[in-house]
Amino acid sequence: MRNKEDIAVIGCGLFGTQLALTLSQLGQHVIAIDENEEVINSLTNQVTYAVVADVTQENVLAEIGVGNCRAAVIAIGEHFEAALMATLACRDLGIPRIIAKVKSESMGRILRKVGAHQIIIPERDQGIKLAHALASGNMSELIGLSPTHAILEVECPEAWYGKSLRDLDIRSKYSVSVIGVGRQDQAIIYPKLDEIFQAHDRIMALGHNEDLVRLEKDINRL
Repeated sequence: MRNKEDIAVIGCGLFGTQLALTLSQLGQHVIAIDENEEVINSLTNQVTYAVVADVTQENVLAEIGVGNCRAAVIAIGEHFEAALMATLACRDLGIPRIIAKVKSESMGRILRKVGAHQIIIPERDQGIKLAHALASGNMSELIGLSPTHAILEVECPEAWYGKSLRDLDIRSKYSVSVIGVGRQDQAIIYPKLDEIFQAHDRIMALGHNEDLVRLEKDINRL
């Protein structure tokens, strides 16, 4: 029986392989599943459990023990039928969190209807992040949380040096919350209103996409 702390990565292409390896490096218990024996052999000594399997076959995921995992990531977006069947199987196994990688919004809507709790579209998400990075002189970073909300990480503008959150009144002006400040090797989580910004600080703000865009535009004008 697999461990309740395991995370299943179903499909080990470039995305799935990198996900499995990174999770393992972060100390997570990972089950990597793919029908390509060569890929699985390359992961055998790097994750908790690597298995060759065709997830379109009935009961395969149950036999592997995926039903005991706390989360499953279905990373086979290039093969929609396989992704659909894997999502249904994970739903039937009662996995608490099912995340599916897809190629389009329409595919994502279908997988949500059959059991996926979260949909990721890497090409879209990376395109959005790259656009923000290219449009911003200070190389901002956008981390999507949902279709409408995200976390914006941006370098503190010089005009804000020596000023506090209270002075700048960011929440009232932009309807976003500053949830963190990166300062050299230090991370200040949920900074207080009297926190003073310093040179080279990185600001992390949470909010609606439109509000974050307004904030970013104003920062770029400073």
